[in-house]
Amino acid sequence: MNPTPIVPTPDALPLPAPAALLHVLLLLTFTLHLVAMNALVGGAVLALWLRGRAGAVRGAADVAGRIGKALPVCVAATVTLGVAPLLFLQALHGRFFFAASVIMAWPWFSLIPLLIVAYYGAYLESFRGARLAGWRAPLLAATAAIFALIALIQVNNATLLLRPDRWPTLYFGNPRGANWNLGDPQVVPRWLHALSGAVAIGGLLLALWGKARRGSDPEGARLMRRVGLGALGWLTMANVAVGLWFLLALERDVLRRFMGGSGHATGLLALGVVSALALIALAARARRRDQASLTPVTVVAALTMIVMVLTRDFARQTQLAEHVGSLPVAVATQSVNIALFALLLVAAIAIVWWMVRRLARAGR
Repeated sequence: MNPTPIVPTPDALPLPAPAALLHVLLLLTFTLHLVAMNALVGGAVLALWLRGRAGAVRGAADVAGRIGKALPVCVAATVTLGVAPLLFLQALHGRFFFAASVIMAWPWFSLIPLLIVAYYGAYLESFRGARLAGWRAPLLAATAAIFALIALIQVNNATLLLRPDRWPTLYFGNPRGANWNLGDPQVVPRWLHALSGAVAIGGLLLALWGKARRGSDPEGARLMRRVGLGALGWLTMANVAVGLWFLLALERDVLRRFMGGSGHATGLLALGVVSALALIALAARARRRDQASLTPVTVVAALTMIVMVLTRDFARQTQLAEHVGSLPVAVATQSVNIALFALLLVAAIAIVWWMVRRLARAGR
């Protein structure tokens, strides 16, 4: 029996692999997508900030231009790495995802034209930035704002698929598909949590980029390290407050699980808070000492990101549990396709890692 009649029944087509495997692949590929997205959004925001400091900070304009050169690569990586988690999400929770997407059809459709416009903005900054003169900063600001709007649309969809109880009100209130989910208290803090986290991790990536350029550009590398670690520390600090807001906005049953109702959920929350506080301290220490290793702060940042992904997933699974029902889901394992996907995924990660290293060391 389906406990929520408004939710469609499971797809008649069988899953191509066991649900547990698809779930693991969803989390893995989403984490990879998150790294690229953080580089893109964080890079755009940091480039804009450096552009505004060009008159006061020596070398700021050069570093901003260097980040701008990399933005089209970040867009391509973000879009490419976002395909797989979207497909796994559709396979596991398609009846929730597609219902939410239909209800907010026009905002969802707008993702493509918005992405195209932002992609053009990134290309203009990268290849024609020096010729734009006074239009360069406004263009970069508009591009960053569009990426933030795309993130807001994604968050609207991600929260709406968790709330079948809101579907009838939204759909029958506006059946033309021009709906948002802004009435959900989770939307704004979740969006701000994603954006501030993106700038923080983008800062870490900028610092690591500076480390790779110490031999060819010592002064620029020092500025990249200082700005990047500063962004990591300050934005992580802000994200602790935003994260508390996000936590309190969760549904009561989910919140109770994080507040001691579930050992797994409470442990994830505690680990996330501790790792975030450790990240702030390590970022401040590394920023004060130019010769300090970036390995500890990188490891803790990676741990923090993984914990956040797992925490987000637990909240989603808990909210969907009451709507899933007990109908069995058919599975017809496609072993050859799974093996081929695993092989191509490993090869793609290796190639992207090689490309990133080459790009980081490139003189121009």
